[in-house]
Amino acid sequence: MRKSFLILATCAVTLLAAASPMYAHHAWQLDRSKMVTLKGTVTKFDFGNPHVHIFMQTKDENGNTSNWDAGGPSPNQLSRVGWTRDTVKPGDEITVAGYRNRDGSSVLRFDSMTLASGQVLAGYAGRR
Repeated sequence: MRKSFLILATCAVTLLAAASPMYAHHAWQLDRSKMVTLKGTVTKFDFGNPHVHIFMQTKDENGNTSNWDAGGPSPNQLSRVGWTRDTVKPGDEITVAGYRNRDGSSVLRFDSMTLASGQVLAGYAGRR
């Protein structure tokens, strides 16, 4: 009886420990009070699981540069709305719109991306 309890308790602790990174991973801490729009140059495009990331460099009105990480849904979800591994590449000029992390870091969860051609591709748009 005691051995069964220890095995059950060990399994429960292991499952909880494995689940906590998942919660942190999916708990975007967004400032939803203001949509942010960034225009810049792609420095890296990671079309990998669990989430797609567009790394980009932006310039403000004074010419100061900032590096941003714009995170999106999974490659599978984006593939359903027209994205591919080759949608963007380093050097492409794009505009992303989304919500910035509440901590003020240069991290954005993007709702949409607009290519230089004017084509708009959905990210998290319409999702909460």
